[in-house]
Amino acid sequence: MTIQQIARLFRQFVDEPNKTFLTDDDVRVYLAVAYDQFREIATQADPKTFSEGLANIAMTGQSVLDLSTNPIVPGGPPSILGTTAFQAGTGMLRLTEIIQTGTLGGADITSIFRGAGSLNDLYVPDLLSATTYYLTNRSLLFSNTIQGNITIVGIKQQDPALWTNLLATTYPDDLVTYHDLIALLAYRNYAVRDGALAEAAEAQLAKRTNEFMEYIQFGREMRGSNRVLVEDHDVYYY
Repeated sequence: MTIQQIARLFRQFVDEPNKTFLTDDDVRVYLAVAYDQFREIATQADPKTFSEGLANIAMTGQSVLDLSTNPIVPGGPPSILGTTAFQAGTGMLRLTEIIQTGTLGGADITSIFRGAGSLNDLYVPDLLSATTYYLTNRSLLFSNTIQGNITIVGIKQQDPALWTNLLATTYPDDLVTYHDLIALLAYRNYAVRDGALAEAAEAQLAKRTNEFMEYIQFGREMRGSNRVLVEDHDVYYY
């Protein structure tokens, strides 16, 4: 569904023709909040659904990076944490992966760092001798000094201007068959103000949420991608 269609569907759910009580600015807020919730549902099912490269950094022997520093390293990318980053639309919601590449920002991956579960785990020697990282507050710590190019992969905040034009015929993302869920989530948020969520809408919301999560978990490729990710050194169980 396009942004225009999602906004129209939301207004139909609300059934409030008087724009004095539900202005276009109100609609933008409800849809922005709902889209954050939509993305979070997808992320809970598969953390990499909305992940992308957020910062390409040429490391020159650092073992600590402050991700709220702007730029993160001299001559490097802008901050991805802190108020400056979120005001600029580059804020990171979640860190999903750190990879090392032969060229800055390239696809030539040479290694994938291991995420530590705790600060203590950061400095415990890894059986595979993999470089380990740990994010604490706004600081990214590494188990050793890093030379070479890394890419921080994660989930960026939604585009602050995404819902500016409610007549836009563009798509918020490519999960097009489930965009009605955004309108349903927005309606649920509106129902908090209105005082009640219609039983039919509640049932539809639960049904579509389950279908959406199942789709994300199984992926577009129905055979090779069926997996569950467990929090044990990124081991995949098929």
